[in-house]
Parts: sequence; structure tokens; C-alpha cells
Amino acid sequence: MKKCIFLWLCWCVLPLFGEVSVISVTDTDKHSTKKDFYHTFEYFISAEGLQGSKCQATRFAPHWFATAAHCVEKLCTDTCMLRMDLLDTPVSVFAQTTHTSKNPRVFIHPGYKSSQLAKDDFALIRLDFNRDEKIYYRRANAKNPNNIALDDEQFNAWMSRNPRSYSQYLKVLSPSLPPIAVFDNGNYVIDRTLSVISIFDGKRAIKINSSPVYYLKDLGYAFTNNFGIQKGMSGSGVMTNTGELVGIISSYVWADHYRGKKKTHQDYFTFPVFNESLVSFMREVMGSDFNRVEQKDAYPYLVQKTHKNFNNIVTLFKNQTPN
Repeated sequence: MKKCIFLWLCWCVLPLFGEVSVISVTDTDKHSTKKDFYHTFEYFISAEGLQGSKCQATRFAPHWFATAAHCVEKLCTDTCMLRMDLLDTPVSVFAQTTHTSKNPRVFIHPGYKSSQLAKDDFALIRLDFNRDEKIYYRRANAKNPNNIALDDEQFNAWMSRNPRSYSQYLKVLSPSLPPIAVFDNGNYVIDRTLSVISIFDGKRAIKINSSPVYYLKDLGYAFTNNFGIQKGMSGSGVMTNTGELVGIISSYVWADHYRGKKKTHQDYFTFPVFNESLVSFMREVMGSDFNRVEQKDAYPYLVQKTHKNFNNIVTLFKNQTPN
């Protein structure tokens, strides 16, 4: 669905069901390769009578994952099942959990509205890789179009023959978890290079952007240029090159800029950051687990204040809905 507003610009919003970045400042590249993203996973959601979907999630605490609210809102209102794919090897593992009203595993930010763009588009998933059910399988390929279930013995035998995969699996089970960057109530330009990982059918690819990224207090979220994010990547963590988790991929906006009859096209991405709204929600849901989350103040460590005039941007973004 597309909704367009013609002023000097034509703005159109297309939310990603399953769906970005900035000024390089240091020579540190902690999130430039696939192995740097052992905390980020592809997951699949299913609910009885509804078509399933896939998104991504980033682990930031031992049993907690951040994702986008729009990924889980419709499918997890009552009961839903989540399967998180842990590896990108021919043999992989699904960590599985079931969300119910009596035993909730999915928590959606109370401020999220499907009619608004990016703001509070945030949810938490509770999943324990050690205690929750795990399903071993051989990934579908050209010869075998369907996944093939494996038992414990078959999985362990495969891992013993593939030490690199086993090493990756150990890192997944006990990864280095990223600190979250907490934003206060200001307008900022992010002073880092940001990156995300794309995961589709176990295939991982890094996407990096060097365009300016702005966080605006009046919007409650950040925006930047499109650098290749696509449907199916929502919920993935937005990482700095120095290793901080700054936000979660949410939605995109495309704009046709008109000067007379001349038209230029521009794609933008919007994403919620860890501001007071998100942090308060996390603290309430996670309880004492929140005390284990490493935090860094975004200002002045990761961002710079900006006095650029964003009135037109704020007005136009606020007039958009993701339908």
C-alpha cells in the first residue's frame, strides 16, 4: 500500500514486514564481517490460521532479543511460535519457543501504533538457547528442496566432522553481547559508521553505509539513506563500527523530489533508537535482567549535537502512515 503527499516533494512510505547509518570517526571496525554478528539471527513466526513471516532479531542480554514490533504484533496477539535459526552452515539449529498469554515470550512496546512511522516500533523476545527446545536439521539445497530433520546423534556427528561450524555454534551459544547506546532528548547526528546484517535462508551479508544519520527528538526515531535494506530484515540491530547497538531496523520512506518538472528519487530508512521510551519499556519487562545490559550514553561518545533545521522533515514524516 502506498500513500503519497505532494508538496515540493512526493513522499511515500512503505513499511517492511520484516525490515539504516553516517560519519566514520575511528579506525575501529568491530562490525564489518559476518563473524561480528553472532548476536543477530533470522527467525520465523507462525500462528494458527495465519500466514507466517520472517524477521531478524539481535541478542543484547543472555535471554533477551530486540526486534521490531510490527514483525510480531499481528501474529502474536494470542499464541504464536518462534523459531530462531542459529547457524549459516549446511546443518543448522532452530531454537524454538511458544508465546501465550499465560507464558508470554513476546513483549510489544505499549506505545507502538501500526499507523505511525518507526516511533516505538520495538519489541522484546525472551528465548533461552540452553533451556528452550532445539531442532537440528540439514538445510534445503538444490538436491533436497526441503529441510531434513536430524537427531542429536546425527547433529553431533556432523559437528565433530566440521570443527569450524562447531566453533561458530559455541560462539552463538555464548557470544559477546553488544552494549546499547542510550540517547537523551536532543537532536543529533550519529558520529559513527553503521552496519547491519542481512540474513536470508542462512545466507549472511553485511551492509554498511557512510551517509549522515540524524536522530530527532520531535520524531523519536532516526533516519538516513537507504543502503540496501530490504523486506525481511526488520528487527535486525543497527550497529556502530565501534560495537554499540544503537537501534532496530523498522521502515523505509521513498521520496520523489520535484523542482519544476525535474524529478530525483531518494530512499530513506527510519529506525527507533534506545531513547527513554524504549529503555523504560525494557526495564519494566526485563526486571532484574535489565541490570545485566551494558549501556553507554550516546552523547557525547557516539553523537554530536546538530542545529540543522529539520522542520520540513519532521512535518512530512509525521504526516506519513505505514499503510
